[in-house]
Amino acid sequence: MPGIIFDFDGVIVDSEPVHEAALLEAARTLGMTFSHQQYLDELIGFDDRDFYPALCRLNARQVVQAEWQSFFAAKKPAVKKALASGAAAPYPGTINLVKEASRREIPIAVCSGALRAEIEIVLDALALRSVFRAIVSADDVPHSKPDPTGYRMAAKSLGLAPGQCVAIEDTPTGCQSAISAGIAVVAVGHSLPQHVFPAKVAAFRQSSSEITLDELLAFAGR
Repeated sequence: MPGIIFDFDGVIVDSEPVHEAALLEAARTLGMTFSHQQYLDELIGFDDRDFYPALCRLNARQVVQAEWQSFFAAKKPAVKKALASGAAAPYPGTINLVKEASRREIPIAVCSGALRAEIEIVLDALALRSVFRAIVSADDVPHSKPDPTGYRMAAKSLGLAPGQCVAIEDTPTGCQSAISAGIAVVAVGHSLPQHVFPAKVAAFRQSSSEITLDELLAFAGR
């Protein structure tokens, strides 16, 4: 039976604006900044480890380890507070896919660049944490997307080969991560337009509400 691996931010919940706001606030504490368009073009999809070096490049700054720690310390509580308050609304189409997959006992996992604590706050609020057989977060991998390690780990955690899985992603870096791991990926336009995604995605849908579970499973192995 094929497995499904869900990205988290921008796929399960509309949390990209929460992260963008918290990252911008943290950047400003260090005298750096970025525009919304720069976030969409160059920064979206990175975890905190890779976001900070990219932010430094945009601001013509050197990467400083102590400064990275300050950046992370400023961003982390802001995101947790926003998520705990319910600031990130779930995507109904994705929630329906998750629930139907669970009813049909299809193995599902999360593969995300978010911290595990951030993911669990939201999944607990949605009463969905127990339906996922595994969660692979930024805490579990040495490098963030587009590195394929997270998706390989997620497939393995389901007891499946990568080719037996399909992923749902909302960013080019996430899509490339899944593709490099040997996993078919369906891109959704929750955050970005179709033209920015890799040509090798199995399909593009404007919203997860346009995807049926059987259609999604049919992409596994392509």
